[in-house]
Formats: sequence, structure tokens, C-alpha cells
Amino acid sequence: MGRPLKKKLFGADSNNNIKVQFNTGTNSSVPGYIVEQLGTKKFKCEDANGYTAICRLVTKASADLGPGEMSITVKYDDGTVRQVYKIAAHRISVNPVSTGTVTTGMVTAGWTFSTSTTDTLWQIEEAGTNTNLASAVDLEGDDGPVLPFGMDRNAPLPGSGDPYFTTATSGLVAYTVKGTPYNPGGGVASVTNSTAGLYRKKYVGKPMTAAGNTATWNMTFFSTATYISTPDHEVDTYVSFGQRDDLPYEDGYSFEWKGYIYADVSATYNTAITCDDDVLMWIGTAALAPSKTNIHHAQAYINQNQVGYNPNGVTLTGGMYYPVRIWFVEYGGAERFQLFMNRSAGTTTLLGGTGTNAITFAHNSATQGYNP
Repeated sequence: MGRPLKKKLFGADSNNNIKVQFNTGTNSSVPGYIVEQLGTKKFKCEDANGYTAICRLVTKASADLGPGEMSITVKYDDGTVRQVYKIAAHRISVNPVSTGTVTTGMVTAGWTFSTSTTDTLWQIEEAGTNTNLASAVDLEGDDGPVLPFGMDRNAPLPGSGDPYFTTATSGLVAYTVKGTPYNPGGGVASVTNSTAGLYRKKYVGKPMTAAGNTATWNMTFFSTATYISTPDHEVDTYVSFGQRDDLPYEDGYSFEWKGYIYADVSATYNTAITCDDDVLMWIGTAALAPSKTNIHHAQAYINQNQVGYNPNGVTLTGGMYYPVRIWFVEYGGAERFQLFMNRSAGTTTLLGGTGTNAITFAHNSATQGYNP
């Protein structure tokens, strides 16, 4: 096949470096760069968060990579995109470009970092100007948003934080229900492919113009943005995280929770949220098609020492599952999100508990949210 790759092609810096997609075995496919060559088709790879894995080069799209597999993407002058079968310092093996006649088997051709469309060479993806993969080339269109420097794909983790967070009980003092309790409607008797907890995804960016009650929300943000969280951290059985003052790089991100809420006992439930910075919440059919006009619980910019609530309560029928959707936004500084619920009769309700007075959460694991 030829000589091994030159070491100057490894890493990610201001020079030209080869970019790869790889699967660490615990995360979905991530973009990264080569650290070391271990064989003709065997490389040690690393991503922007420091994940490393020894991988075998395969000709698969990034979404199809399995644990321990990697791909290198190239593009020909006519725009054809392929994954590399073998690679050496100056040549690659790749499935041929169609020229109007059927051709089978691998072909060997030259590769380059150049964007030229007339040089009869394959352009290879470049790893960017630093280890955060800034300005990396994305020929396959699979990278999604670029993570800000230092941002973790999943933090803050569900159930993390202190000193206010408790894993089981939510000690909210009951208050007198005012007005007509909210009736969410749209409950179902069971959840298909039921898995405990809500499905939570993290996004770079904010679906609103500014923090606070007067902000305008972009109601299509979560349906059009690309999430960055990894599947091994997306099932959230806590549906809360406590005060976090120790995440300096976690600014300008959003969370969306989707799934179902279930109450053992028919009652009107008080709901309360402490958050920093902003949150919207829907229960019932409104959660399936959220809008600014059918928000069950809207709480904007409640700091970490305050509690905001729905003054009318929410009426849930025991033994039924109701769709629930929550949007959370973090602007900067500390972050916190905690959801509390209890019965208006004054009894203590357990979020995620079992037995009488318990409120639990579930989701359809196949759809990562609701029943189809």
C-alpha cells in the first residue's frame, strides 16, 4: 500500500492534519484526529473531549460506525463523497467515482487537503486549527455544531449538584390551590417500549433572545438544532440537577426533556421549579406540539434561592401517563434545575419514588420520547 502516514498529519493544530470519525465504544460516532498509527488500517484516535480509542479503518458512514471502528472521508472533484479503505502518505484506496460506466473494485488515487475541483485528487477532511477541532472540514456533513471550548457533551449530569439536591424526596410545602386547576388531558394507559426516566438531550445555543420574563422564545429551536449529548447519558431518572457553580465552560446551552409523567393517585398536584436561568414546561397534549400559548408552567429566570410555581395546580388521573416536555436554558455562571411536585392535600410526593403518592417518569426508548 505504501509508506505509513507521516506523523505531521496527526493531531490537530495550525498545520494540515487528517480528521477522522470514530466510535469509542461508549459514545456515538465523534469527530477527532489520529494520535498514532499502529498498522496499515489501525490507528489510535482522540476527540475534542480527550476520548481515545484504538480503531480499525472501515468504509462506513459515521452514523454506522460500531465500537472500535473509524472512518476517513474524502471528496472527489465532482462532489462524490466516499470513505477511505486504505491510506498512505500520498495515496488512498477508495471505491471508484462513476464515469457513466459500471466499475467495480477499489481504485488507488492521490489525496490532498486542497479544495480544488479540477486537480483529479481526492480532498480529505482536515482536523482543524486546534484540539477542539475548530474550523475542521466536514465533507460528510455529520459533525453537527462545534462545541465551545471546554464544553462537555452531557454536563451537568442528571442528579448532580449540591447542597440542595436530594435524589428521592422533594420537600415542597403544599399551598392552597387557586382558581381552576389545569387539566392536561391526553393521558394514555401505558407507554410502548417503556423505560424509566425522561429522555434528555443537550444542545449548543439558546432558543430565546435574552434571559428573563420578557424574552421571546424560538419555538422551533429544538426541532431544528442538532443535539450534542451522547446516548449513554440521555436517560434521566432524576429529571433534575442541583446547584452547580463548578462548570465554568458550561455556558450558552439548552436541554430538552421528553416522555411521560405518571401519578399513582388522582389528585391536583402543586408544581414548582427552581432554576437558573430559564425553563418552560408542558404536561398533556400540549407537550406533543408545544407553543407559547399552551404552556402549563412557564418560569423565567428564577435564581437558585427562589421557587416559582403554577398557582392553579395540575389535575392528574392516577394510573395514567401524560406527555411531558421541559425546555431549560443556561446563559452563564451557575446553573440549576429542580422540579418539585406534591398533592394539594399536603402530602409529600416522591419524584421517582414508588408506592402511594409517587410521581414517576417514563419514555418510549425506541422513539426517545413519546409513543408513535
